[in-house]
Amino acid sequence: MSGKKIWRAPPSGSSSTQIPAHSPPLPALVDCPFCRIELVRIVSKQPKSYGQRFVKCPNNIRDDPTTCGIIMSEAQYAAYLCNLGELPAHWKKAIPPSCGDHGGGSDDCILEMKQELDALKLKIDSAVDGSWDLKVQV
Repeated sequence: MSGKKIWRAPPSGSSSTQIPAHSPPLPALVDCPFCRIELVRIVSKQPKSYGQRFVKCPNNIRDDPTTCGIIMSEAQYAAYLCNLGELPAHWKKAIPPSCGDHGGGSDDCILEMKQELDALKLKIDSAVDGSWDLKVQV
């Protein structure tokens, strides 16, 4: 080829700009450590970081502190992949407090939440039964 770049379409479902076909391969995307959904790649349109590529959780909404805080440059993402068990310090702040010291996605936290859900289901069933008994009496 005569030095021309061959362009390919971004992965389906991506709103990122097109990537040259000869770019180095990017690491595969893993799930968000908190939300357990696949991370997405984006290309910044902000003046300070225009054109830079980032990886973020789809639940990360800019300027909304109540959403997932996961967003990182591709270099940070590559470092994260090398040490999957180690989260950067600023991410540790994003772990939901309801999970105590277990961390946002730990098995203990998930088990605790399932037990809470089962207890709530029992309360709802009991309330439905009570209302049914009242309806029958009327």
